[in-house]
Amino acid sequence: MADSVRRVLEQMVPELEELERRGYFSRAEIKSIIQKRQDFEYDLQRRAALKSDFMRSIEYEKSLERLRVLRKKERNIVADDRGSSKSSSEYSIVRRTHRLYERMVRKFKGDLSLWNDWIQFCSASKSARYMSKALTRAMQLHPTCAAIWTYAAAWEFEHNHNATIARSLMQRGLRMCKNDPALWAEYFRMELLYAARLGARRQVLGLGDASLDEAT
Repeated sequence: MADSVRRVLEQMVPELEELERRGYFSRAEIKSIIQKRQDFEYDLQRRAALKSDFMRSIEYEKSLERLRVLRKKERNIVADDRGSSKSSSEYSIVRRTHRLYERMVRKFKGDLSLWNDWIQFCSASKSARYMSKALTRAMQLHPTCAAIWTYAAAWEFEHNHNATIARSLMQRGLRMCKNDPALWAEYFRMELLYAARLGARRQVLGLGDASLDEAT
């Protein structure tokens, strides 16, 4: 276990050094972060690691990221000396948090509340790639959970502006959750929103309402 923990910590060093160099954390704070992460890793790599072990580590990373964001504003850290406004180190804490979520749901894949927590974090951190990964895996493992299909379809419809994929996801969800009236209601609501958007777009283009039926 010690070797495995050491490898994890070694991978963090370059990004932590970059955070120190850019003025987010002091040398003493970096040492404290490494020590805390080491303690968490030993807990997580136990054979009998608990959900609470993962959540404590995740909450620590979230608090660390909140501090980083606050200091970026207070200390006016705008760009590094290579002209990049967002270096890899700036995303490193969020990325580590996602990886902790991945490890947690892999171990406790049946707990829907953990999947929901990860999905909410993906949304809050604007992590589109991880959102796609989380939703895809959640739908595979929990195909009869209507809420997951609804959220996945809403993500495609609202965030990716892809009504075709959103409709496909809702239809797949309805096949898996045939007796869920809430899912049917959400599907109907989404189609109404889509029709309204098409109508508004045609108005802007000066096509009028007459072409609405032709297009749909």
